[in-house]
Amino acid sequence: MYELGRGKWVFVDWTGIDPGYGVAGDGSGAAGVYLPRGVELKVGAPVVERERVIALDCPWESGETAYATFMEDEGLYRCWYEHGGGLGYAESDDGMTWRKPALGATATNLLSFHYHGASVFKDPTASAAERYKMVGCVWRDGERWVPGAVSPDGLQWTPLPDPILPDQNADTQNIGLYDEVLGQYVLYTRQRDSSTARRGVNRAATADFSRFPPSVPVLVNDPSDPPDWDLYCNGYARWPGAVDAHLMRLSVYKRIADVVEVHLATSRDGHSWHRPEGHMAWIGAARQGLPWQQIYACAGILPTAAGEWSTYIGVTPRGHNDLDGEDTTRSGIAVARVREDGFAHLASEGHGEFWTVPFELQATEIRVNYRARFAGFVRCEIEATARAEADEAERAAAQAAIAGFALEDCDGLTGDEINGVLRWRGGADLSGLRGRMVRLRFQLYRADLYSLRFGYLQ
Repeated sequence: MYELGRGKWVFVDWTGIDPGYGVAGDGSGAAGVYLPRGVELKVGAPVVERERVIALDCPWESGETAYATFMEDEGLYRCWYEHGGGLGYAESDDGMTWRKPALGATATNLLSFHYHGASVFKDPTASAAERYKMVGCVWRDGERWVPGAVSPDGLQWTPLPDPILPDQNADTQNIGLYDEVLGQYVLYTRQRDSSTARRGVNRAATADFSRFPPSVPVLVNDPSDPPDWDLYCNGYARWPGAVDAHLMRLSVYKRIADVVEVHLATSRDGHSWHRPEGHMAWIGAARQGLPWQQIYACAGILPTAAGEWSTYIGVTPRGHNDLDGEDTTRSGIAVARVREDGFAHLASEGHGEFWTVPFELQATEIRVNYRARFAGFVRCEIEATARAEADEAERAAAQAAIAGFALEDCDGLTGDEINGVLRWRGGADLSGLRGRMVRLRFQLYRADLYSLRFGYLQ
């Protein structure tokens, strides 16, 4: 059950939007009710910077970098990035300018220990000695598995003695996290289909980080995908701050072209996934005119400016199997910037309208992330609705705008705001409606709607 009406709601898909009802069953041609019209679900294309924010420019750095983790950690931005020389560590105050501190006696920024395909996360439930956790991949004597390690600071690591996920064909970046909503550790790993030899994404979850149950596939190639495409790395992240919203920035390997591009996938529950743009790359050489043949999505999403999020990509100019290609010192990590909550949104080119499904209103104010183009606006109406157990007469009586909260009472929003406040007759306080079953009716004209925030007046 998805919980519209609490926290931040984003438009991963059409969930939460009432599908409405069409013509009357008696064939009378009566007008439909609650039918969305004039709105479409769109994916926001990122702005990709061509200059690398982390280059492999130190004498001990070699090869290329595809796998990295970015994290905001108590006001400090941190990065762990793999390359031919090992696992490097970098820090930043703004997510754009990175420094490589000297670690230990080697006077390099290399960690003394790492796994291939490593990703790092911070565990809010762990003891201080195991606050940071690492997952990776190992293959040895024909066997492959996912190992784990723990650290007090993200720099000094102790490997766990046994695999945390045995028998896993996972030789790219695997992503682990502690999911505070589930109260479990979750792993998203690479799998290889035994019948088609194509890669995909598996998932496993447990309350014990030292031992995961066998993983299960959650995302494989779409039946219409070309047969040479592999879902190589998952690039998983929870949508920052949102309820019931998950992202994958899939590194898709296209064997014939010998390129890697990033595709976007979204989910409400972390199990069922879809790619809203189908075959179109979210970040790719052709779409953005980029100079790289390999583009891998790194783990992590960072706020880097007001109203802006940055995701990071490991890039290299040569093809995936082009071992004699261009100088890999041109490899490194670049940044792709998106609007806050801008991965997907509802858009109206002209007049648009939709209703939400019914929910119990507990918030005392509603804020929206929106952009209205020239002459555009966003308006909202709060309508009463009946609970599921109500009879037909009660339902008919309830389905109307609440006095003082009709469309004509809404002040309307113009311009461009990340945190715009919905007001009716100049007021935003919804305290008098708390506990009522309602639905929201939105009117958009030449506008984009990115998120709804259900909050409480201070």
